[in-house]
Amino acid sequence: MSKKMRLWMAGTVGVLMAGFMSVSVYALEEKDVIGTWYVNELSMGEGASFHPGAMGMEVTVDIKEDGKMETTSSVYGEEPEVDESEWKIENDKILMTHNDQTEECEYKDGKITLTADGTTMILSQEKEEYEPYVPGKPVENPTMKDFEGEWSCTLMEAFGMQMPVNADFTGFEMSMSVEDGKAEIILIESGEETKVELQGDVEGNALVLKAVTEDEAGTMFFSLDNMKFNLLDDGKLCLIAEDDAEESDDGEEADDAETGEDDFSVKTYFEKIIVTE
Repeated sequence: MSKKMRLWMAGTVGVLMAGFMSVSVYALEEKDVIGTWYVNELSMGEGASFHPGAMGMEVTVDIKEDGKMETTSSVYGEEPEVDESEWKIENDKILMTHNDQTEECEYKDGKITLTADGTTMILSQEKEEYEPYVPGKPVENPTMKDFEGEWSCTLMEAFGMQMPVNADFTGFEMSMSVEDGKAEIILIESGEETKVELQGDVEGNALVLKAVTEDEAGTMFFSLDNMKFNLLDDGKLCLIAEDDAEESDDGEEADDAETGEDDFSVKTYFEKIIVTE
């Protein structure tokens, strides 16, 4: 290799290395984090993440230039609560201190991630509006075949709130298999697994299942001995707690929009598990 070529290659490598080093030594600056931030996503434990609006919550964090920070939170339209805390940047991490307790936050791709007391919050400077799940309409005249398969409980609607179903948040997990008029439900609550066998048939627009044995099982929201499922036209199953469901003469739920009353029934939604070979 000629001397001229060696010099050219050395210069090229030097330029590339300088570029890599400039990227690796980039330091987080105050201008990156000062401003108003919104909590658009949070999770508890190892559960699925969800928008705080699902719980009727709204959290805004105002990071100020003087090392001060204000967190404004509200629930169900109540008077907002404002908490004051302090912040600083240290070793490319954001340190937030509240009530003499300091938590380390990570800044990446324009977002701030904070984990404290088993809860992880992701903050963005663009507010994302919460869009609740709107259930489909019950399928008319379904057959037993329509209900067969493996189902996983993913969402619960209770007391005007929607929440993902997981052990860390709702306190339980649940799955169900249906075949030939028989069903098995696996409930995991407080780390304990319970299996319930049920049998039944399609009555009207619903699958009605009753436990084979008289052993009591269920959650604080509903029991598993007598269950009624509607198949919705969006592919989900909807279980309504029997004690809460108010039915009209044709077996369908009363429309709360027509009655003018708030719906505080407990509804649990299942998604079908697609098994791939």
